[in-house]
Amino acid sequence: MIGEEVYDNKTHLQLSVNWLLNMQNSDGGYARKFSFVSGEDMSYIETTGYIIPSLWSAGERLNEIKYINSAKKAGEWLLKIQNDDGSFSEIDSNTPFAFDTGQCLIGLNFLYQKTEHKEYLDAAKRAAYWLMQNQEEDGSWQKVAYNTQKHTYYSRVAAAMLHYAVISNDYVVEKVAMKHIAWVLSEQKENGFFQKSSFLEDVAPYLHTIIYVLEGLLDIYDLTNDKVILEAVLKNANVFKEISLKRDLILCSQYDENFNCVNKERCITGLAQWAGVALRLFEITDNEEYLQCAKNTLFYLKAKQIKSSVMRGGFSASVPFLGKYGSFDFVNWSNKFFIDTLLKYDNFYISSTDEQESFVATAFMQTNDVVTDSLSIMDKQYLKELKAIFPKDKPLRVLDIGCGKGIIMDELSKEFKNIEFFGVDPVYESKTIKKGSVYKIPFENEYFDVVMSFEVLQHTYINRALQEIQRVLKYKGEIIIGERNPFSLLGFLKPILELKGKWMYPWDSPFREKWYNENKWVEILRENGFETMDFKSIEGAGKRFMNRYFLIKGESK
Repeated sequence: MIGEEVYDNKTHLQLSVNWLLNMQNSDGGYARKFSFVSGEDMSYIETTGYIIPSLWSAGERLNEIKYINSAKKAGEWLLKIQNDDGSFSEIDSNTPFAFDTGQCLIGLNFLYQKTEHKEYLDAAKRAAYWLMQNQEEDGSWQKVAYNTQKHTYYSRVAAAMLHYAVISNDYVVEKVAMKHIAWVLSEQKENGFFQKSSFLEDVAPYLHTIIYVLEGLLDIYDLTNDKVILEAVLKNANVFKEISLKRDLILCSQYDENFNCVNKERCITGLAQWAGVALRLFEITDNEEYLQCAKNTLFYLKAKQIKSSVMRGGFSASVPFLGKYGSFDFVNWSNKFFIDTLLKYDNFYISSTDEQESFVATAFMQTNDVVTDSLSIMDKQYLKELKAIFPKDKPLRVLDIGCGKGIIMDELSKEFKNIEFFGVDPVYESKTIKKGSVYKIPFENEYFDVVMSFEVLQHTYINRALQEIQRVLKYKGEIIIGERNPFSLLGFLKPILELKGKWMYPWDSPFREKWYNENKWVEILRENGFETMDFKSIEGAGKRFMNRYFLIKGESK
């Protein structure tokens, strides 16, 4: 639950597809789930249908024929188990369901386009016509729907039908598909929320089915370029974007119709889907905030992917493991949507340090008391120490990395006219502050005499950050670091407060700030080309052992 290992996209992709490969049963279908209670499950018809494009596409990206062959084997199984009337059945009751049929139609459409084998097109037609024959007058599905209830997330069924209609020039099926979409749009509330997006009436929907609605509508938009549909998607997605960037950071497992989080667990499948939708909307709208949502969410998911054991490459359905959605299970569709999103995300060439810094920056923006316009008690303590360190008769260039709004620089510049101060921050920007990264400082080599950083390096991959600081420092240049001392009452309570969600990062954060003791700091600095010159312990707010800090001086070797 508290894993922090994050790899490159290719490694995570391989882990994910290999897990699905291991979940493929001898009949060709993919096991619905693995449970530590009941073991590996039977082949799941519904998700096997939509896993096929994911495995095949991953095989093409990774140049691995075994993944493509796996998809072909799954497709052959679908042909064998399709019902005589064209439908596909739900595996527990063996009852023909609209949603299951629609998801199998996704795989059949894809296989026909890849292989041009007519049996896939024939099977797709039979599925599409069964769906057409069982549609309700208002365009929904009910008699052949889960719990015999109408669901707006069946937009994914309509999208599969429209795709078939485009492939086969079937205008009858096209009309039926768009009739359902008209019904879905009629169920959107003024605030953007889609009603009937839950598995069960009167139960708040999981993120999984909420995003299903958006995926189906976006698939329709891709085929029609209908701006009304895009506007409906954005009306909903914009709210989740704002929630993700300003309130929840990692979206909750369940939301009510007013977009209130009613279950603070995580639905892993829904998060993988949300990241995918955010990427698609970034491509359509060029709104960088959607890319930020995708980066933050994928950073979280990569950290939560199982890295060892028999489940290596899989995901628990919920975080925590015993959460309401898929308790104690590893479901195959989490991997499917993670693969789809990674395949798209890999085209943006975003590094793990970019992801980590985006996640941290968003957490800072959601914590109002971390970056302020006024000097804190510790800012004043740091200023007192700095004023005793800096000379007044020697010209210097000084960089404050992660400077926030630059209040420490501003105070120092009033007294030290001989020093030219510069700031770099991932969020804030001004005349003296450049927007940038501690991993990619926007200055040339050996530019600064001094680099200072206050309670920032604890939020970084420390070795990478120090290596970049070393690059911009002159030979024998100084590094000045203000950081937390873990040997304190707050240092003792920190892990407890983090797990209770009483810290700036979420309780299940993929990254936690690191507080190092004196010996560890000496070791880290030496490994990264610095010699420690001075170490001073400061009592926070003057209260002994309550909240303690280090002021560290080092020299570039």
